[in-house]
Amino acid sequence: MNSLVQSLLLAVAVLWFSIDGFGLDALYGALVSFINTWLFDYFLHTQKAAVDADGQKSFRMAIKSSVLRMFSLAILALIGLGLLALDPSALILSLVVGQVGFILDRVRQK
Repeated sequence: MNSLVQSLLLAVAVLWFSIDGFGLDALYGALVSFINTWLFDYFLHTQKAAVDADGQKSFRMAIKSSVLRMFSLAILALIGLGLLALDPSALILSLVVGQVGFILDRVRQK
């Protein structure tokens, strides 16, 4: 499992916010975090498949990956905060915890 630390940290965050009745809000933030992780893995595998790409193409792929990940992160967070009217602290904190878990997973895999 590639995202063991991320999954454990997000489970703790969702359980923590469930105590105060904000479990679904935190779960939405966790799902956004997992979507961001999935997009990162998808683009990483796409870039690895294009090993023979020149430097310019590789750079464009990296920019495209970053832009799409940040755009999807912002849109999904805004949907949760605006359209779904979820609790901002639960959504944002679980999202941040998920990203910290993502970083720790990547450090652990090195």
